[in-house]
Amino acid sequence: MKRFLRIVALWLVGYCLGWDSSSAPAAEVYQAGFGKVVITPDEPTPMSGYAGRTAPAKGKIHDLYARAAALRDPAGKTIVMVSTDLIGVPATMAQTICAEIEKRHGITRADIMLTCSHTHCGPALDDELTFMLFLPDAEMAKVKRYQPILNAKLIDVVGQAIADLKPAQLATGIGKAEFASHRRAPIGVGPIDHEVPVLRVLDAEGKTLRGVLFGYACHNTTMSFEMYCGDYAGFAQLYLEDHHPGAVALFHLGCGGDQNPLPRRKIEICEKYGRMLGVAVEKVMSQTMPPVTGAFKADLQRIDLPFASVPTAADLEIKKTKGGKHDQVLADKLLKRLAAGEKLPATYPYPVQVWQVGSGVTWVALGGEITVEYSLRIKEQLGQGRTWVTGYANDVMCYIPSEKILAEGGYEGETSQVYYQKPTKWAPGIEKAIVDKVVEMAAKSK
Repeated sequence: MKRFLRIVALWLVGYCLGWDSSSAPAAEVYQAGFGKVVITPDEPTPMSGYAGRTAPAKGKIHDLYARAAALRDPAGKTIVMVSTDLIGVPATMAQTICAEIEKRHGITRADIMLTCSHTHCGPALDDELTFMLFLPDAEMAKVKRYQPILNAKLIDVVGQAIADLKPAQLATGIGKAEFASHRRAPIGVGPIDHEVPVLRVLDAEGKTLRGVLFGYACHNTTMSFEMYCGDYAGFAQLYLEDHHPGAVALFHLGCGGDQNPLPRRKIEICEKYGRMLGVAVEKVMSQTMPPVTGAFKADLQRIDLPFASVPTAADLEIKKTKGGKHDQVLADKLLKRLAAGEKLPATYPYPVQVWQVGSGVTWVALGGEITVEYSLRIKEQLGQGRTWVTGYANDVMCYIPSEKILAEGGYEGETSQVYYQKPTKWAPGIEKAIVDKVVEMAAKSK
């Protein structure tokens, strides 16, 4: 009690004498930095997203971009989020980029989140999905020329963000946008996730917006023409940057594997969805947002997800003669691997990433074209309002259906696997395996 009274007396003396408040203990100081680079190919390249395309891009509606945000907590831990106007994040590309980032900046793999908008109006990449396009050699050569250029730009944009680190105020919130629709029959009836998670970054004085990270769970398939375009996510990012000159807006796609923007196929509708999403973000930022407090934590692990079966040579011979065009080509490719003495994979190393963004937000990033029920289930288990779930992150290897969709089959549950060159559909139990791993990792990060 005497010590308490002494402290109070000293404080009163200091107050009366006008002690400078700068002598008080400093508050937590966070830092943030941003980078942005054009990734539109310099030549008309094949485009990804639709198997029926036969011609390269004919122009652009707007440039495609890669954007990076580096965030550093008061203890000095740095995490980096990369947002790209691309169809996916090929595993080989992610490995190359992250290895170089760690070499240059000492940032470990778990501290880097690579995301894509999954725009279907972007360039084909040197990955498994390009298999669907049956490209002639000259067009495939364009894809291979573009990939190392893209890799270098993504590495450089992270370097820009790290070099730009300076004191900042971070806050989070969740908004809402309502143009996504469940796309499996009956259309519009199934589960949806309209939440828009927002991380706002102001300057040290809290006056100017330096950057914003935001997400939404919906396919970027408003447009299907042969023009480069970031789709609704591209327009949303440009909308926010136009309204806040100097700021960088980074989109990340949620669990939108079974979600489509409806209606679609008109550029004015695409721009409208971008404005709707941008306005939803603006609304969150205009309100009181809880500040980020506490340390950053990051973890990335891989779990072996099993395929339903490993096809035999006899199975593949049947598909080679009786399957569809893509089935025949894949069967022939797998038969050649077997003839060379290789074993076909029975599992896939699936990435699960969990970030603790201070004490208020658990940010989960999952690979593949993952369906919306994962997001809804994970938020329910980890806490609504304080859990964000990003899909299409770190590796887009194929669709990741919920257990319900896997049992029903159809495109997301089964037939899409061939376009990603997977030997068969997933085995039952993948939803539980993924969600259990997320919950386990989140518990350790607390």
